Parts: sequence; structure tokens; C-alpha cells
Amino acid sequence: MPKFNAKLLDGSESTENKDNKNWWQSNPMTYDWDKKLGEPIFDKKYFQDIDEIFGDGHSLVNNPNWPNGSILENFIPYESFRGERVLEIGCGAGLVSSHIARSGAKLHAIDLTEQAILMTKKRFDLSNLTGDIRQMDAENLEFEDDSMDTIVSWGVIHHSGNMVAILDEIYRVLRPGGRAFIMVYNQNSLRYNVYCRFWLGVMKLKLLSNTVEAVAGSVTDGYIARHLNKNEFEELGCKFSSIQITFSDEKTTILKYLFGIGKVFRPFYIITRPFERWLAKRWGWYLEAALVK
Repeated sequence: MPKFNAKLLDGSESTENKDNKNWWQSNPMTYDWDKKLGEPIFDKKYFQDIDEIFGDGHSLVNNPNWPNGSILENFIPYESFRGERVLEIGCGAGLVSSHIARSGAKLHAIDLTEQAILMTKKRFDLSNLTGDIRQMDAENLEFEDDSMDTIVSWGVIHHSGNMVAILDEIYRVLRPGGRAFIMVYNQNSLRYNVYCRFWLGVMKLKLLSNTVEAVAGSVTDGYIARHLNKNEFEELGCKFSSIQITFSDEKTTILKYLFGIGKVFRPFYIITRPFERWLAKRWGWYLEAALVK
């Protein structure tokens, strides 16, 4: 199935939602895209293995002390969650949700697909964690107005049919002064402009028959996959009283966007890490927004 990579943000392409849901049901977010771990077996070892893939990958900026500490701890302020009602939108295999639950928060976790809810509930059962875990469309949240203290969503809403609807719902269910921590793909990244636009688009001639958005969509996950720049995201989040934006990327991949030289320098990662971190914080693939209602 070809990936649908829409620049439109207002829901005019939301008829694709059924195909989008089916894509994620068939390709759950385990981060084991190459099936190196084989078919999923939802036991403790499997969750540990997929967590290692995600955790080590994000150790460049967001969890440099992995496997110690919490996942994405430099972006998600778990230490402030105790006693709060915290909603995760797009729980996937439940890794972030499990860390939220361990922080002492009253966790609510949702996902579009049955498979994600199955995985997250299984993880929680194995770890003796509790939370309100439900299948739900984030474009129509089943929560009351002003009912959440914090909302977390890592790499989810750019895969939706209607980003405007989701951000409106996030704003609605957050209490006044409530916070949201959201990651979307960054259009002004090395991956988008150097790797997709120049290397794949120009040098590999893919722009002869595709848009840049389509080229970028062909090398990422999801049936719908958008890339936004800082101004676009700030416009989408204009209802919020404040938006702070940072950037990050994955370990040993950011040099790959510079014409594939990441593979050359991978054995020397300890030496190149400070430079990669510097690049990631300026032109990383992940646009991270901290919003306040």
C-alpha cells in the first residue's frame, strides 16, 4: 500500500482515516520494522527487546543515560506528574505510558488500534501497573472539558487525518494552565532537506515523478506522515498561551542524512556524538513542542 503524505492539515483528507487505521493495525509501533525479533511474542523479554531499540535510538539527546532513567526524560517531565491526570495519545506498545504510570500519575492511555491497546494492556499486566487504557480516536476524545493536567503524544498526530481536530481536542480536555508535550516530524531537518529533498529527490531523481512530501513519506512509517516547520506548528497551536519548541534526533542516524556518511562514522560514534548532538538540536527530525493552555 502506498503511503499517503498530505501537506493539508485541516482534515480535508480525513477520508483516508480508515486506511490509516488499518495500516497501524497491521504495523504496530514496536520499532522492530525489520522483524529482527521475529513475530511479536508479548512476554517480558519481547518488551525489553523493543524498549532497547527505542531507548538506545533516542539516547543521543532525550535519554543519554539509557537504560537508566526514564524514556525521553529530557523532554517529558515525569518528576512533575505525581498525582496528576496524564493522558498519552498514541500509546503504541506502551513504553511511554508505563513510565508515566510509574511516575505516580493517574494515567489515561489511548490509541487508534486494537493491537496497540492489546500490547499496552499486556505490558501493564506483566509489570503490575495500572491505568485507564482504551481504544479511542484522538480526533474525538471521550473525556470531559478541562479534565487533564498533562497530555503527552510522541510522534503520533502527524499520522492523523486531521491534526487541527486533535489539537483542538487536546486544548479542550486540558485544564487551564495544563501542559502538552508533543512531537511531530520536522520539515526543516537534515533528513527532510538533505536526505529526502537533495539526495533521494535530486541525486536519485525521485523528484521527477514525486513531490518532496511523497519522497519523505516513502522513507518513514505510517500511511499518513506529515512534516511541519516551526511556523506551521505554531500556527496550528495558536490557541495555546505559550509554545516552546526544541529539536532532537536518533543516535548514529543524523550523519546518515549527510549523503550516507553515517555508516562510515558509526564505529567512531563516541567521537562523533557531540557533533551529532549539536546537529540534532538544530536540524533534527523531531520537532518537540511544549504547550501551555
